[in-house]
Amino acid sequence: MGYTTDSTVEMTTPPIEAAENNTVDIFYKRSHFWGRLTLLVLIIMCFAPPLYMSFVLDAHPGWGVIATGLVGYASFIGIMWVLEPITYYPTLGVAGTYLAFLTGNIANMCLPCSSAAQKAVDAEPGSTKAEIAGVFGIAVASLTNIVVLVIMVIGGTFLIALIPPYIEGAFNFVLPSIFGAVLGQFAYKTPQYGVIALIIGMIILFSPVFSLIKIALCVALTITAVLFMEKKKGNI
Repeated sequence: MGYTTDSTVEMTTPPIEAAENNTVDIFYKRSHFWGRLTLLVLIIMCFAPPLYMSFVLDAHPGWGVIATGLVGYASFIGIMWVLEPITYYPTLGVAGTYLAFLTGNIANMCLPCSSAAQKAVDAEPGSTKAEIAGVFGIAVASLTNIVVLVIMVIGGTFLIALIPPYIEGAFNFVLPSIFGAVLGQFAYKTPQYGVIALIIGMIILFSPVFSLIKIALCVALTITAVLFMEKKKGNI
Protein backbone atom coordinates (compact mmCIF):
# COMPACT_ATOMS: atom_id res chain seq x y z
CA MET A 1 0.00 0.00 0.00
CA GLY A 2 2.82 2.36 0.91
CA TYR A 3 4.62 1.50 -2.32
CA THR A 4 1.57 2.32 -4.36
CA THR A 5 1.19 5.70 -2.67
CA ASP A 6 4.83 6.60 -3.23
CA SER A 7 4.66 5.49 -6.83
CA THR A 8 1.53 7.55 -7.37
CA VAL A 9 3.25 10.61 -5.95
CA GLU A 10 6.29 10.02 -8.11
CA MET A 11 4.14 9.55 -11.19
CA THR A 12 1.83 12.51 -10.62
CA THR A 13 4.33 15.10 -9.39
CA PRO A 14 6.22 15.57 -12.72
CA PRO A 15 2.99 16.08 -14.73
CA ILE A 16 1.82 18.65 -12.16
CA GLU A 17 5.13 20.50 -12.38
CA ALA A 18 5.02 20.30 -16.18
CA ALA A 19 1.48 21.72 -16.18
CA GLU A 20 2.54 24.58 -13.90
CA ASN A 21 5.54 25.38 -16.09
CA ASN A 22 3.34 25.27 -19.19
CA THR A 23 0.85 27.64 -17.56
CA VAL A 24 3.63 30.08 -16.68
CA ASP A 25 4.99 29.93 -20.24
CA ILE A 26 1.53 30.69 -21.63
CA PHE A 27 1.21 33.59 -19.18
CA TYR A 28 4.55 35.05 -20.33
CA LYS A 29 3.73 34.63 -24.02
CA ARG A 30 0.36 36.36 -23.63
CA SER A 31 1.95 39.08 -21.50
CA HIS A 32 4.47 39.80 -24.25
CA PHE A 33 1.79 39.75 -26.96
CA TRP A 34 -0.69 42.06 -25.24
CA GLY A 35 2.03 44.18 -23.68
CA ARG A 36 3.70 44.92 -27.00
CA LEU A 37 0.37 45.45 -28.73
CA THR A 38 -0.99 47.91 -26.17
CA LEU A 39 2.29 49.83 -25.99
CA LEU A 40 2.39 50.04 -29.80
CA VAL A 41 -1.17 51.38 -29.86
CA LEU A 42 -0.25 53.91 -27.16
CA ILE A 43 2.81 55.06 -29.13
CA ILE A 44 0.67 55.58 -32.22
CA MET A 45 -1.90 57.51 -30.18
CA CYS A 46 0.84 59.73 -28.72
CA PHE A 47 2.20 60.55 -32.17
CA ALA A 48 -1.23 61.09 -33.74
CA PRO A 49 -1.99 64.59 -32.33
CA PRO A 50 1.37 66.21 -33.21
CA LEU A 51 1.37 64.58 -36.66
CA TYR A 52 -2.17 65.84 -37.24
CA MET A 53 -1.29 69.37 -36.15
CA SER A 54 1.95 69.35 -38.15
CA PHE A 55 0.84 67.96 -41.50
CA VAL A 56 -2.95 68.41 -41.55
CA LEU A 57 -3.29 71.78 -39.81
CA ASP A 58 0.05 72.92 -41.29
CA ALA A 59 1.47 73.89 -37.88
CA HIS A 60 4.80 72.08 -38.15
CA PRO A 61 7.42 73.95 -36.04
CA GLY A 62 10.40 72.75 -38.11
CA TRP A 63 12.74 69.79 -37.69
CA GLY A 64 15.45 71.95 -36.12
CA VAL A 65 13.23 72.90 -33.20
CA ILE A 66 12.11 69.30 -32.76
CA ALA A 67 15.70 68.00 -32.81
CA THR A 68 16.82 70.63 -30.30
CA GLY A 69 14.00 69.75 -27.93
CA LEU A 70 14.66 66.02 -28.29
CA VAL A 71 18.38 66.38 -27.59
CA GLY A 72 17.72 68.60 -24.59
CA TYR A 73 15.15 66.26 -23.14
CA ALA A 74 17.20 63.11 -23.84
CA SER A 75 20.30 64.59 -22.22
CA PHE A 76 18.33 65.11 -19.03
CA ILE A 77 16.13 62.01 -18.84
CA GLY A 78 17.59 59.67 -21.47
CA ILE A 79 19.47 57.57 -18.92
CA MET A 80 16.13 56.61 -17.37
CA TRP A 81 15.01 54.99 -20.63
CA VAL A 82 17.59 52.28 -20.01
CA LEU A 83 17.85 52.37 -16.24
CA GLU A 84 14.17 52.18 -15.25
CA PRO A 85 13.28 48.91 -17.06
CA ILE A 86 16.39 47.21 -15.65
CA THR A 87 15.92 48.56 -12.13
CA TYR A 88 12.18 47.95 -11.82
CA TYR A 89 11.95 44.61 -13.63
CA PRO A 90 12.95 42.37 -10.66
CA THR A 91 9.97 43.70 -8.70
CA LEU A 92 7.47 44.26 -11.50
CA GLY A 93 8.10 41.13 -13.56
CA VAL A 94 7.16 40.70 -17.22
CA ALA A 95 3.46 41.58 -17.14
CA GLY A 96 3.95 44.17 -14.42
CA THR A 97 6.61 45.96 -16.46
CA TYR A 98 4.33 46.25 -19.48
CA LEU A 99 1.41 47.43 -17.35
CA ALA A 100 3.50 49.88 -15.32
CA PHE A 101 5.08 51.52 -18.35
CA LEU A 102 1.67 51.70 -20.00
CA THR A 103 -0.03 53.48 -17.11
CA GLY A 104 2.96 55.47 -15.80
CA ASN A 105 3.66 56.65 -12.24
CA ILE A 106 5.99 53.69 -11.77
CA ALA A 107 8.15 54.93 -8.89
CA ASN A 108 5.43 56.54 -6.81
CA MET A 109 2.51 54.19 -7.56
CA CYS A 110 3.16 50.95 -9.46
CA LEU A 111 6.34 49.87 -7.69
CA PRO A 112 5.07 50.45 -4.12
CA CYS A 113 1.71 48.79 -4.90
CA SER A 114 3.45 45.82 -6.49
CA SER A 115 5.72 45.45 -3.46
CA ALA A 116 2.76 45.77 -1.06
CA ALA A 117 0.78 43.09 -2.93
CA GLN A 118 3.76 40.71 -2.85
CA LYS A 119 4.24 41.30 0.85
CA ALA A 120 0.51 40.78 1.54
CA VAL A 121 0.63 37.24 0.13
CA ASP A 122 4.07 36.55 1.61
CA ALA A 123 5.61 35.91 -1.81
CA GLU A 124 9.34 35.48 -2.32
CA PRO A 125 10.71 38.36 -4.44
CA GLY A 126 11.42 37.21 -7.98
CA SER A 127 9.10 34.19 -7.80
CA THR A 128 6.13 33.54 -10.06
CA LYS A 129 3.78 34.06 -7.12
CA ALA A 130 5.31 37.46 -6.47
CA GLU A 131 4.97 38.45 -10.11
CA ILE A 132 1.29 37.50 -10.26
CA ALA A 133 0.56 39.31 -7.00
CA GLY A 134 2.44 42.36 -8.28
CA VAL A 135 0.36 42.47 -11.46
CA PHE A 136 -2.86 42.54 -9.42
CA GLY A 137 -1.42 45.29 -7.23
CA ILE A 138 -0.45 47.41 -10.23
CA ALA A 139 -3.81 46.80 -11.96
CA VAL A 140 -5.83 47.90 -8.92
CA ALA A 141 -3.55 50.91 -8.41
CA SER A 142 -3.92 51.89 -12.07
CA LEU A 143 -7.71 51.69 -11.92
CA THR A 144 -7.72 53.76 -8.74
CA ASN A 145 -5.40 56.27 -10.37
CA ILE A 146 -7.72 56.60 -13.35
CA VAL A 147 -10.71 57.24 -11.10
CA VAL A 148 -8.78 59.86 -9.13
CA LEU A 149 -7.55 61.51 -12.33
CA VAL A 150 -11.08 61.74 -13.71
CA ILE A 151 -12.24 63.38 -10.48
CA MET A 152 -9.27 65.77 -10.49
CA VAL A 153 -9.76 66.69 -14.14
CA ILE A 154 -13.42 67.43 -13.58
CA GLY A 155 -13.11 69.28 -10.28
CA GLY A 156 -9.35 69.57 -9.72
CA THR A 157 -9.14 73.35 -9.57
CA PHE A 158 -11.90 73.53 -7.00
CA LEU A 159 -10.40 70.75 -4.85
CA ILE A 160 -6.88 72.21 -4.91
CA ALA A 161 -8.25 75.58 -3.84
CA LEU A 162 -9.64 73.92 -0.71
CA ILE A 163 -6.28 72.44 0.34
CA PRO A 164 -4.47 74.56 2.99
CA PRO A 165 -1.01 75.81 1.91
CA TYR A 166 0.82 73.84 4.63
CA ILE A 167 -0.73 70.58 3.40
CA GLU A 168 0.03 71.42 -0.22
CA GLY A 169 3.68 72.00 0.71
CA ALA A 170 3.85 68.55 2.30
CA PHE A 171 3.29 66.96 -1.11
CA ASN A 172 7.00 67.55 -1.84
CA PHE A 173 7.85 64.86 0.71
CA VAL A 174 5.53 62.19 -0.71
CA LEU A 175 7.99 60.67 -3.21
CA PRO A 176 10.96 60.48 -0.76
CA SER A 177 8.63 58.90 1.80
CA ILE A 178 7.54 56.25 -0.69
CA PHE A 179 11.13 55.42 -1.61
CA GLY A 180 12.00 55.18 2.08
CA ALA A 181 9.10 52.83 2.72
CA VAL A 182 10.08 50.61 -0.21
CA LEU A 183 13.70 50.52 1.02
CA GLY A 184 12.55 49.55 4.51
CA GLN A 185 10.27 46.83 3.14
CA PHE A 186 12.98 45.16 1.07
CA ALA A 187 15.74 45.70 3.63
CA TYR A 188 13.73 44.13 6.45
CA LYS A 189 14.96 40.59 5.81
CA THR A 190 18.55 41.62 5.05
CA PRO A 191 19.12 44.88 6.95
CA GLN A 192 22.87 44.88 6.27
CA TYR A 193 22.19 45.26 2.56
CA GLY A 194 19.73 48.06 3.26
CA VAL A 195 22.39 49.90 5.27
CA ILE A 196 24.92 49.41 2.46
CA ALA A 197 22.45 50.74 -0.11
CA LEU A 198 21.67 53.74 2.09
CA ILE A 199 25.35 54.55 2.65
CA ILE A 200 26.17 54.25 -1.06
CA GLY A 201 23.18 56.40 -1.96
CA MET A 202 24.12 59.15 0.51
CA ILE A 203 27.75 59.17 -0.67
CA ILE A 204 26.74 59.49 -4.31
CA LEU A 205 24.05 62.08 -3.52
CA PHE A 206 26.52 64.47 -1.89
CA SER A 207 29.45 63.68 -4.20
CA PRO A 208 30.39 65.86 -7.20
CA VAL A 209 29.16 63.23 -9.64
CA PHE A 210 27.32 64.27 -12.78
CA SER A 211 23.62 64.25 -11.84
CA LEU A 212 22.52 62.23 -14.88
CA ILE A 213 24.52 59.17 -13.80
CA LYS A 214 23.93 59.32 -10.04
CA ILE A 215 21.01 56.88 -10.05
CA ALA A 216 22.72 54.45 -12.42
CA LEU A 217 25.93 54.61 -10.41
CA CYS A 218 24.09 54.05 -7.13
CA VAL A 219 22.28 51.00 -8.49
CA ALA A 220 25.44 49.54 -10.05
CA LEU A 221 27.55 49.99 -6.89
CA THR A 222 24.85 48.56 -4.63
CA ILE A 223 24.39 45.49 -6.81
CA THR A 224 28.15 44.99 -6.99
CA ALA A 225 28.51 45.25 -3.21
CA VAL A 226 25.67 42.80 -2.55
CA LEU A 227 27.00 40.29 -5.08
CA PHE A 228 30.47 40.54 -3.54
CA MET A 229 29.09 39.85 -0.07
CA GLU A 230 26.97 36.96 -1.31
CA LYS A 231 30.01 35.48 -3.05
CA LYS A 232 32.06 35.69 0.13
CA LYS A 233 29.27 33.82 1.95
CA GLY A 234 29.35 31.13 -0.73
CA ASN A 235 25.77 31.71 -1.86
CA ILE A 236 26.81 32.36 -5.48
